[in-house]
Amino acid sequence: MTETNKELAVIEMYMKDVENIPQLSDEEKEELITRLADGDSSVVEELVNSMLLHVAEMAQDYRDKGVTFSDLIQEGNVALTEVVSDYDGDADLESFDELVDEAVTEAFENAIEEQAASDQISQKLADKLNLLDETTKRLTEKLGRVPEASELAKEMDIPEEEVDNLLKISLDVLSVNEDSHLVDDIDGSIDDVDEDDSDDDPLDWRING
Repeated sequence: MTETNKELAVIEMYMKDVENIPQLSDEEKEELITRLADGDSSVVEELVNSMLLHVAEMAQDYRDKGVTFSDLIQEGNVALTEVVSDYDGDADLESFDELVDEAVTEAFENAIEEQAASDQISQKLADKLNLLDETTKRLTEKLGRVPEASELAKEMDIPEEEVDNLLKISLDVLSVNEDSHLVDDIDGSIDDVDEDDSDDDPLDWRING
């Protein structure tokens, strides 16, 4: 899923912030992990903050797979925080890092799978709404009037209750679209400023460089 220029601008600000967080040396990190393993929860925030940039760098490998970069970072940060907060393993730097990477990777993959499933459902719904529209037009021409839900259900070979739900959804979408015209002028002026046709990713210099 491609981010808009607005989203990329927010992400770039976030990246600048996390890059300014002091990075821990292996020795400093291992000392905090030792304290964490001993039950000292006061080190959780410092450990989490020191690994935010690492999560963002990991998220880069999962871009363009159906989930926005910002959502990937959010899911990864949640997983990171949970791992550090609940850590009860050994005071071993390598084991700790492996545990974090596994949890963050799993969070990315779950987010991508959930989005793919959602997209599939959305496409199926869109196909049914299109079929409803085509069937309604065809029956209207044939009958000389607006068809009833029962007639649409029979023609589409689906339950009447499903036709009622589809009709409600189509009316809701229409209502939202009509309401959106009230702010078209405002959105248009914002888009004129923020959107361009450039294919350059403002984050490339930062993450890939």
